[in-house]
Amino acid sequence: MVFVTPGVAAAYSGGVSQPDCEGCHGSGDYNLSLDANPSSFQPGATVTMTLTVSGQGNNRGLYLEADTGQASAIGGQGLAPAGNGLTHVSPRNVSGGTASVSFSYQAPSSPGAVRIDVSTVLGNGNNGSGGDKADRGFFDFVFGCMPQTYYRDRDHDGYGTDETRVHCAGEAPTGYAAENGDCQDSDERIHPGATEVCNQRDDDCNGEVDDDAVPVELYPDADGDGYFGWDERASADPVLGCIPTDGLAAYGGDCAPDNPDVNPGAEEVCNLIDDDCDNRVDDDVRPRCGVGWCAREASTCEASSCTPGDPREETCNYFDDDCDGEVDEDVTCEGGLTCVAGECVDVPTDGAAPGADGGGCSVDGEPDGGEAWLFGLVWLVLLRPRRARKS
Repeated sequence: MVFVTPGVAAAYSGGVSQPDCEGCHGSGDYNLSLDANPSSFQPGATVTMTLTVSGQGNNRGLYLEADTGQASAIGGQGLAPAGNGLTHVSPRNVSGGTASVSFSYQAPSSPGAVRIDVSTVLGNGNNGSGGDKADRGFFDFVFGCMPQTYYRDRDHDGYGTDETRVHCAGEAPTGYAAENGDCQDSDERIHPGATEVCNQRDDDCNGEVDDDAVPVELYPDADGDGYFGWDERASADPVLGCIPTDGLAAYGGDCAPDNPDVNPGAEEVCNLIDDDCDNRVDDDVRPRCGVGWCAREASTCEASSCTPGDPREETCNYFDDDCDGEVDEDVTCEGGLTCVAGECVDVPTDGAAPGADGGGCSVDGEPDGGEAWLFGLVWLVLLRPRRARKS
Protein backbone atom coordinates (compact mmCIF):
# COMPACT_ATOMS: atom_id res chain seq x y z
CA MET A 1 0.00 0.00 0.00
CA VAL A 2 1.27 3.49 -0.84
CA PHE A 3 0.78 6.63 1.25
CA VAL A 4 1.50 10.04 -0.28
CA THR A 5 2.72 13.37 1.14
CA PRO A 6 3.12 16.36 -1.25
CA GLY A 7 6.14 18.68 -1.53
CA VAL A 8 8.02 20.99 -3.92
CA ALA A 9 11.10 20.59 -6.14
CA ALA A 10 12.91 22.47 -8.91
CA ALA A 11 15.02 21.73 -12.01
CA TYR A 12 18.23 22.49 -13.89
CA SER A 13 19.97 20.94 -16.88
CA GLY A 14 22.59 18.23 -16.44
CA GLY A 15 20.88 15.87 -13.97
CA VAL A 16 20.46 16.07 -10.22
CA SER A 17 22.05 14.43 -7.21
CA GLN A 18 19.67 15.36 -4.40
CA PRO A 19 16.03 16.30 -3.80
CA ASP A 20 14.36 19.06 -1.80
CA CYS A 21 15.42 22.04 -3.87
CA GLU A 22 14.08 25.43 -4.81
CA GLY A 23 15.17 27.17 -7.96
CA CYS A 24 14.04 29.39 -10.76
CA HIS A 25 11.09 27.28 -11.92
CA GLY A 26 7.54 27.76 -10.78
CA SER A 27 6.01 25.22 -8.43
CA GLY A 28 3.23 23.01 -9.71
CA ASP A 29 0.31 21.11 -8.29
CA TYR A 30 0.05 18.26 -10.73
CA ASN A 31 -0.57 14.64 -9.84
CA LEU A 32 2.21 12.19 -8.94
CA SER A 33 1.47 8.53 -8.30
CA LEU A 34 3.80 5.66 -7.43
CA ASP A 35 2.59 2.08 -7.63
CA ALA A 36 4.32 -1.14 -6.63
CA ASN A 37 3.92 -4.41 -8.52
CA PRO A 38 2.96 -6.42 -6.59
CA SER A 39 1.17 -3.82 -4.46
CA SER A 40 1.95 -5.69 -1.21
CA PHE A 41 5.39 -7.18 -0.62
CA GLN A 42 7.40 -8.79 2.13
CA PRO A 43 10.85 -8.03 3.61
CA GLY A 44 13.65 -8.84 1.17
CA ALA A 45 11.34 -8.82 -1.86
CA THR A 46 12.16 -7.01 -5.11
CA VAL A 47 9.26 -5.22 -6.77
CA THR A 48 8.79 -2.95 -9.77
CA MET A 49 7.79 0.61 -8.95
CA THR A 50 6.09 2.75 -11.60
CA LEU A 51 5.95 6.53 -11.25
CA THR A 52 3.28 8.36 -13.25
CA VAL A 53 3.31 12.13 -13.72
CA SER A 54 0.00 13.64 -14.85
CA GLY A 55 -0.14 17.29 -15.86
CA GLN A 56 0.20 19.81 -18.64
CA GLY A 57 3.74 19.88 -20.02
CA ASN A 58 5.95 19.00 -22.94
CA ASN A 59 8.44 16.79 -21.13
CA ARG A 60 9.31 15.33 -17.72
CA GLY A 61 12.49 14.96 -15.67
CA LEU A 62 12.94 13.47 -12.21
CA TYR A 63 15.07 12.50 -9.25
CA LEU A 64 14.09 9.89 -6.66
CA GLU A 65 15.61 8.11 -3.69
CA ALA A 66 14.52 5.58 -1.04
CA ASP A 67 15.47 6.06 2.63
CA THR A 68 15.78 2.30 3.17
CA GLY A 69 16.36 -0.62 0.82
CA GLN A 70 17.70 -0.16 -2.70
CA ALA A 71 16.20 1.60 -5.73
CA SER A 72 17.83 0.51 -9.01
CA ALA A 73 17.47 1.45 -12.67
CA ILE A 74 15.72 -0.85 -15.14
CA GLY A 75 16.96 -1.09 -18.72
CA GLY A 76 15.12 1.04 -21.25
CA GLN A 77 13.67 3.46 -18.68
CA GLY A 78 16.28 6.20 -19.08
CA LEU A 79 17.38 6.30 -15.42
CA ALA A 80 20.88 6.24 -13.93
CA PRO A 81 22.34 6.34 -10.39
CA ALA A 82 23.02 9.82 -8.99
CA GLY A 83 23.75 10.84 -5.41
CA ASN A 84 21.79 8.46 -3.19
CA GLY A 85 19.12 7.73 -5.76
CA LEU A 86 18.22 7.77 -9.44
CA THR A 87 17.91 10.57 -11.98
CA HIS A 88 16.93 10.54 -15.62
CA VAL A 89 19.39 10.57 -18.49
CA SER A 90 16.67 10.19 -21.09
CA PRO A 91 13.61 12.14 -19.86
CA ARG A 92 10.20 11.10 -21.12
CA ASN A 93 7.99 13.22 -23.35
CA VAL A 94 4.55 13.86 -21.89
CA SER A 95 1.92 12.26 -24.09
CA GLY A 96 -1.77 12.82 -23.45
CA GLY A 97 -0.99 14.59 -20.19
CA THR A 98 0.92 11.68 -18.60
CA ALA A 99 4.44 10.24 -18.51
CA SER A 100 5.51 7.07 -16.69
CA VAL A 101 8.83 5.49 -15.75
CA SER A 102 9.66 2.29 -13.85
CA PHE A 103 12.49 1.20 -11.57
CA SER A 104 13.11 -1.72 -9.23
CA TYR A 105 13.09 -1.60 -5.45
CA GLN A 106 14.46 -4.22 -3.06
CA ALA A 107 13.17 -4.06 0.52
CA PRO A 108 15.44 -4.73 3.52
CA SER A 109 15.33 -8.24 4.97
CA SER A 110 13.58 -7.14 8.19
CA PRO A 111 10.01 -5.80 8.55
CA GLY A 112 9.84 -2.05 8.22
CA ALA A 113 8.85 0.88 6.05
CA VAL A 114 10.31 2.91 3.20
CA ARG A 115 9.72 6.48 2.12
CA ILE A 116 10.47 7.13 -1.54
CA ASP A 117 11.15 10.81 -2.17
CA VAL A 118 10.27 11.83 -5.75
CA SER A 119 11.07 15.22 -7.32
CA THR A 120 9.81 16.00 -10.82
CA VAL A 121 9.71 18.84 -13.33
CA LEU A 122 7.28 19.36 -16.21
CA GLY A 123 8.99 21.44 -18.89
CA ASN A 124 7.07 23.40 -21.51
CA GLY A 125 9.64 22.99 -24.30
CA ASN A 126 10.54 26.68 -24.67
CA ASN A 127 14.27 26.18 -23.91
CA GLY A 128 13.94 28.32 -20.81
CA SER A 129 12.78 28.06 -17.22
CA GLY A 130 9.72 30.26 -17.66
CA GLY A 131 6.48 28.32 -17.53
CA ASP A 132 8.01 25.09 -16.20
CA LYS A 133 6.51 23.46 -13.12
CA ALA A 134 8.20 21.54 -10.31
CA ASP A 135 6.52 19.21 -7.83
CA ARG A 136 7.60 16.75 -5.17
CA GLY A 137 5.94 13.86 -3.36
CA PHE A 138 6.78 11.41 -0.59
CA PHE A 139 5.45 7.86 -0.99
CA ASP A 140 5.33 5.52 2.02
CA PHE A 141 5.23 1.70 1.84
CA VAL A 142 5.30 -0.83 4.69
CA PHE A 143 6.44 -4.45 4.42
CA GLY A 144 6.02 -7.22 6.98
CA CYS A 145 4.08 -5.05 9.49
CA MET A 146 0.81 -3.21 10.08
CA PRO A 147 0.78 0.45 8.98
CA GLN A 148 0.21 3.39 11.33
CA THR A 149 0.05 7.12 10.65
CA TYR A 150 2.47 9.35 12.58
CA TYR A 151 2.78 13.13 12.78
CA ARG A 152 5.83 15.38 12.32
CA ASP A 153 7.15 16.37 15.76
CA ARG A 154 9.94 18.91 15.38
CA ASP A 155 10.16 19.93 19.03
CA HIS A 156 10.07 16.33 20.32
CA ASP A 157 7.27 16.96 22.84
CA GLY A 158 5.28 13.85 21.86
CA TYR A 159 2.74 15.74 19.72
CA GLY A 160 2.93 16.45 16.00
CA THR A 161 1.38 18.53 13.25
CA ASP A 162 -0.63 17.66 10.14
CA GLU A 163 2.52 16.59 8.26
CA THR A 164 2.20 12.81 8.29
CA ARG A 165 4.24 9.70 7.64
CA VAL A 166 3.09 6.07 7.49
CA HIS A 167 5.34 3.57 9.24
CA CYS A 168 5.07 0.28 11.13
CA ALA A 169 2.64 0.33 14.06
CA GLY A 170 4.35 0.60 17.43
CA GLU A 171 7.27 2.92 18.11
CA ALA A 172 7.14 6.20 16.17
CA PRO A 173 9.96 6.87 13.68
CA THR A 174 12.50 9.54 14.62
CA GLY A 175 11.03 13.04 14.37
CA TYR A 176 7.41 11.86 14.47
CA ALA A 177 4.77 11.25 17.15
CA ALA A 178 1.68 9.06 17.40
CA GLU A 179 -0.42 12.03 18.58
CA ASN A 180 -1.13 15.23 16.67
CA GLY A 181 -2.67 18.59 17.58
CA ASP A 182 0.50 20.54 18.42
CA CYS A 183 -0.26 24.23 17.85
CA GLN A 184 3.38 25.35 18.21
CA ASP A 185 5.80 22.71 16.98
CA SER A 186 8.90 24.81 17.64
CA ASP A 187 8.42 24.95 21.44
CA GLU A 188 8.36 21.73 23.49
CA ARG A 189 6.55 23.56 26.30
CA ILE A 190 3.46 24.06 24.12
CA HIS A 191 1.30 21.05 23.21
CA PRO A 192 -2.04 19.45 24.10
CA GLY A 193 -2.15 18.70 27.83
CA ALA A 194 0.65 21.14 28.74
CA THR A 195 0.34 23.35 31.83
CA GLU A 196 -1.18 26.72 30.98
CA VAL A 197 0.97 29.54 32.34
CA CYS A 198 0.35 33.25 32.31
CA ASN A 199 2.36 34.28 29.25
CA GLN A 200 -0.13 35.42 26.60
CA ARG A 201 0.19 32.04 24.86
CA ASP A 202 -2.08 29.05 24.36
CA ASP A 203 0.22 26.55 26.10
CA ASP A 204 -2.19 23.60 26.04
CA CYS A 205 -3.44 24.13 22.47
CA ASN A 206 -7.10 24.31 23.48
CA GLY A 207 -7.77 27.54 21.59
CA GLU A 208 -7.75 29.74 24.71
CA VAL A 209 -4.97 31.97 26.01
CA ASP A 210 -4.01 31.98 29.69
CA ASP A 211 -7.17 30.15 30.80
CA ASP A 212 -6.73 29.15 34.47
CA ALA A 213 -3.08 30.13 34.02
CA VAL A 214 -0.31 29.74 36.55
CA PRO A 215 1.54 33.07 37.14
CA VAL A 216 5.13 33.32 35.89
CA GLU A 217 8.26 35.07 37.10
CA LEU A 218 8.61 38.58 35.69
CA TYR A 219 11.75 40.74 35.60
CA PRO A 220 12.41 44.42 34.81
CA ASP A 221 12.11 45.41 31.16
CA ALA A 222 13.22 49.05 30.85
CA ASP A 223 12.64 49.43 27.10
CA GLY A 224 9.25 47.68 27.19
CA ASP A 225 9.92 45.33 24.26
CA GLY A 226 8.76 42.20 26.13
CA TYR A 227 12.25 40.85 26.86
CA PHE A 228 14.53 41.44 29.85
CA GLY A 229 18.32 41.59 29.78
CA TRP A 230 20.49 39.43 32.02
CA ASP A 231 21.67 42.48 33.98
CA GLU A 232 18.04 43.48 34.45
CA ARG A 233 17.27 40.01 35.77
CA ALA A 234 20.11 40.28 38.29
CA SER A 235 19.01 43.73 39.39
CA ALA A 236 15.77 42.72 41.10
CA ASP A 237 13.89 39.80 42.59
CA PRO A 238 11.26 38.24 40.32
CA VAL A 239 7.62 39.24 40.58
CA LEU A 240 4.92 36.61 40.13
CA GLY A 241 2.31 37.79 37.68
CA CYS A 242 0.93 37.76 34.18
CA ILE A 243 1.96 39.55 31.02
CA PRO A 244 1.54 42.02 29.49
CA THR A 245 2.66 44.03 32.51
CA ASP A 246 4.20 47.50 32.12
CA GLY A 247 7.90 47.52 32.91
CA LEU A 248 8.13 43.74 33.38
CA ALA A 249 8.79 40.84 31.02
CA ALA A 250 8.68 37.05 31.20
CA TYR A 251 11.23 36.33 28.45
CA GLY A 252 14.97 36.94 28.64
CA GLY A 253 17.82 37.35 26.19
CA ASP A 254 17.56 41.08 25.45
CA CYS A 255 21.05 42.12 24.30
CA ALA A 256 20.13 45.83 24.20
CA PRO A 257 17.87 46.53 27.20
CA ASP A 258 17.73 50.24 26.35
CA ASN A 259 16.66 49.76 22.71
CA PRO A 260 13.11 48.48 22.11
CA ASP A 261 13.94 47.66 18.47
CA VAL A 262 16.58 45.09 19.47
CA ASN A 263 15.47 41.84 21.15
CA PRO A 264 15.24 38.09 20.41
CA GLY A 265 11.92 38.60 18.62
CA ALA A 266 13.08 41.39 16.31
CA GLU A 267 13.69 41.01 12.57
CA GLU A 268 17.30 41.19 11.41
CA VAL A 269 17.93 44.11 9.05
CA CYS A 270 21.13 45.41 7.49
CA ASN A 271 22.32 48.09 9.91
CA LEU A 272 25.58 46.68 11.39
CA ILE A 273 23.61 45.71 14.54
CA ASP A 274 22.62 42.31 15.95
CA ASP A 275 18.89 43.08 15.89
CA ASP A 276 17.63 39.66 16.99
CA CYS A 277 20.26 39.01 19.69
CA ASP A 278 21.58 35.78 18.15
CA ASN A 279 25.24 36.92 18.32
CA ARG A 280 25.35 37.48 14.55
CA VAL A 281 25.39 40.90 12.90
CA ASP A 282 23.43 41.36 9.66
CA ASP A 283 23.22 37.57 9.17
CA ASP A 284 21.92 36.79 5.67
CA VAL A 285 20.76 40.36 4.96
CA ARG A 286 23.83 42.11 3.51
CA PRO A 287 24.08 42.72 -0.26
CA ARG A 288 25.69 39.95 -2.29
CA CYS A 289 27.46 39.94 -5.61
CA GLY A 290 28.89 37.40 -8.05
CA VAL A 291 27.66 33.90 -8.84
CA GLY A 292 28.87 30.39 -8.09
CA TRP A 293 32.41 30.21 -6.72
CA CYS A 294 32.73 34.00 -7.09
CA ALA A 295 29.70 34.83 -4.89
CA ARG A 296 30.56 37.07 -1.97
CA GLU A 297 28.83 39.10 0.75
CA ALA A 298 29.34 42.84 1.15
CA SER A 299 31.44 44.05 4.08
CA THR A 300 28.86 46.76 4.82
CA CYS A 301 25.23 47.44 3.95
CA GLU A 302 26.30 49.19 0.74
CA ALA A 303 26.29 47.12 -2.43
CA SER A 304 29.40 48.99 -3.56
CA SER A 305 31.39 47.29 -0.77
CA CYS A 306 30.85 43.86 -2.31
CA THR A 307 33.62 42.47 -4.52
CA PRO A 308 33.15 39.14 -6.38
CA GLY A 309 35.82 36.47 -6.00
CA ASP A 310 38.03 35.07 -8.76
CA PRO A 311 36.77 32.19 -10.94
CA ARG A 312 38.48 28.80 -11.10
CA GLU A 313 38.53 25.99 -13.67
CA GLU A 314 35.18 24.27 -14.24
CA THR A 315 35.11 20.66 -13.02
CA CYS A 316 32.40 17.99 -12.71
CA ASN A 317 31.09 18.82 -9.24
CA TYR A 318 27.59 20.29 -9.84
CA PHE A 319 28.87 23.76 -9.10
CA ASP A 320 29.55 26.90 -11.09
CA ASP A 321 33.34 27.07 -10.68
CA ASP A 322 34.07 29.58 -13.45
CA CYS A 323 31.31 31.98 -12.38
CA ASP A 324 29.48 32.20 -15.71
CA GLY A 325 26.06 31.19 -14.39
CA GLU A 326 26.29 27.63 -15.75
CA VAL A 327 27.04 24.37 -13.97
CA ASP A 328 29.50 21.73 -15.26
CA GLU A 329 29.40 23.05 -18.83
CA ASP A 330 31.93 21.66 -21.33
CA VAL A 331 33.45 19.36 -18.68
CA THR A 332 35.30 16.30 -20.01
CA CYS A 333 35.45 13.22 -17.79
CA GLU A 334 38.25 10.72 -18.09
CA GLY A 335 37.66 7.20 -19.40
CA GLY A 336 34.76 8.17 -21.65
CA LEU A 337 32.46 8.89 -18.69
CA THR A 338 29.78 11.56 -18.75
CA CYS A 339 29.26 14.32 -16.18
CA VAL A 340 25.81 13.77 -14.62
CA ALA A 341 24.67 15.60 -11.51
CA GLY A 342 28.22 16.43 -10.47
CA GLU A 343 29.59 12.92 -10.93
CA CYS A 344 31.43 11.24 -13.80
CA VAL A 345 29.30 8.18 -14.58
CA ASP A 346 28.90 5.53 -17.24
CA VAL A 347 25.65 6.45 -19.02
CA PRO A 348 23.48 3.43 -19.93
CA THR A 349 23.40 2.67 -23.65
CA ASP A 350 19.59 2.84 -23.66
CA GLY A 351 19.53 6.56 -22.86
CA ALA A 352 21.15 9.66 -24.31
CA ALA A 353 23.56 11.43 -21.99
CA PRO A 354 22.41 14.79 -20.68
CA GLY A 355 24.38 17.85 -21.59
CA ALA A 356 24.50 21.45 -20.49
CA ASP A 357 22.01 23.58 -22.45
CA GLY A 358 23.90 26.79 -21.77
CA GLY A 359 20.80 28.56 -20.54
CA GLY A 360 21.48 29.34 -16.91
CA CYS A 361 18.25 28.22 -15.25
CA SER A 362 16.94 26.72 -18.48
CA VAL A 363 15.70 23.15 -18.20
CA ASP A 364 14.57 22.37 -21.74
CA GLY A 365 16.77 21.13 -24.58
CA GLU A 366 16.68 19.85 -28.14
CA PRO A 367 18.23 16.39 -28.67
CA ASP A 368 18.95 14.85 -32.06
CA GLY A 369 15.66 14.24 -33.85
CA GLY A 370 14.13 17.54 -32.82
CA GLU A 371 12.01 16.27 -29.93
CA ALA A 372 11.88 18.75 -27.02
CA TRP A 373 12.78 17.13 -23.72
CA LEU A 374 13.83 18.08 -20.25
CA PHE A 375 17.49 17.38 -19.48
CA GLY A 376 17.53 17.60 -15.75
CA LEU A 377 15.83 17.63 -12.49
CA VAL A 378 17.15 19.72 -9.74
CA TRP A 379 18.42 21.55 -7.05
CA LEU A 380 19.31 25.11 -7.94
CA VAL A 381 20.83 26.64 -4.86
CA LEU A 382 23.38 29.43 -4.96
CA LEU A 383 26.43 27.93 -3.29
CA ARG A 384 28.93 30.43 -2.09
CA PRO A 385 31.69 30.92 0.50
CA ARG A 386 30.12 32.20 3.69
CA ARG A 387 31.49 33.82 6.82
CA ALA A 388 31.74 31.43 9.71
CA ARG A 389 28.71 31.73 11.96
CA LYS A 390 29.21 32.40 15.60
CA SER A 391 27.77 29.85 17.97
